[in-house]
Amino acid sequence: MRKIKVLAAALPLIGTLAFGGMPAMAEDVTLRLWTGGFAKEGQRTLREIISAFEAENPGIKVEYTAIAWDKYRAQISTAATLGEVPDMWVDGLMMVWQDAGITADNADLYDRLSPETVAAFAPAPLDVMEQSVGLVSFPLMGLAWTIAYNRELFAERGIEVPAEPINLKQLMELSEQLTFDRDGDGRNDVYGYGLIGARLSSHFWNMIFYKLGGQWADLEGTLIVDQYRDQFIEALVYMREIAEFTPGGETAAVGRTYESTRALFAQERVAMVADVGEIATVLTDLSPEVAEKLGFLRIDFGLNSFDNVLLGKTQHREEAFKFIEFYTDRDRMVRFNDSMGSITPRTDVADHPTIAGNENSETLAAQLADPSGSLHPGLLLSPYAAPRPHVWDAVAEVLLGGDPAEAADKAIATMTKQFAQQ
Repeated sequence: MRKIKVLAAALPLIGTLAFGGMPAMAEDVTLRLWTGGFAKEGQRTLREIISAFEAENPGIKVEYTAIAWDKYRAQISTAATLGEVPDMWVDGLMMVWQDAGITADNADLYDRLSPETVAAFAPAPLDVMEQSVGLVSFPLMGLAWTIAYNRELFAERGIEVPAEPINLKQLMELSEQLTFDRDGDGRNDVYGYGLIGARLSSHFWNMIFYKLGGQWADLEGTLIVDQYRDQFIEALVYMREIAEFTPGGETAAVGRTYESTRALFAQERVAMVADVGEIATVLTDLSPEVAEKLGFLRIDFGLNSFDNVLLGKTQHREEAFKFIEFYTDRDRMVRFNDSMGSITPRTDVADHPTIAGNENSETLAAQLADPSGSLHPGLLLSPYAAPRPHVWDAVAEVLLGGDPAEAADKAIATMTKQFAQQ
């Protein structure tokens, strides 16, 4: 594959598009764009960008559909089976859809980029994409999984926010210090950590697993998790131990979701959660007062991901390119990512008025730039969505009293068998 050379500082994000000499657009074209269940403000901002695009491009319409995350990928799969894949959709699991044969090869698109444009964007994810799936997608947002925390609860407990990235041991210690009886009735009513214990637990589990040296897959997408059994077990043990400092303990954590955990944070029942910048927009709706207390800790076990616009084998490829070119304008990318609490996938925005001086934005950008941060396994493993539920099952089993080694062995064996059959 062609190697792209860029001059920008490396952030684990993906480049953008700027085209010249595009052919004339066809009239009366409707592009279908699907995303998962973005935060309300993000959806609203994206619709505003679409409206502006349509105003500048008569004859091209963008039909935008936001689908709940728990149904999103199944709906894409169904659309693929029916031959009705949207022209564009947003996801981070690039290899899944490339292997399904529903993405377009867009290497030629990158050939159209000027050196000046390419130099504004980070090289690291481009290298990963080229080595694993090829150049099949284009940037939308960067996500740094780190620890969100309540500034006021830290201050109330006399805890100084660490200046350096914290490790897993320090997270455990902070969780213990932040579990306390706030109202003086003799029972703890604030807990240090909001653990998501089963479904959708894999982000936090992956953060631990990778930090311990574990790997899901190689760059070709081959499952190699069986080589990291010890790390798999240790990650399960850590989750069981930190559950001591979460509301209701292990049993209650099993059924907890992102939504319910964010609600606990909004109620100030938990002081910390593993999350991305999107939590800021969610808190604005749930509790504007608590949203003002939100901060992000730098950690040495971060997990980085990026959501991209993928193009299906659309009949309207040039029109879709034109929309992507419009979106990736510096100001529009900043505007959208700010509405989502995500990180703009450009390195030339540090001085943008929306970002400059914003402590949370700067912390998340620094977290994403940290070379110790692991890339989300979904970027490399195909299909990641298939083995992931077996991690959830293993976490649930351990939290309910099961043996970590037995749970790990069962999950690894099931994943390996399932992956071999695909």
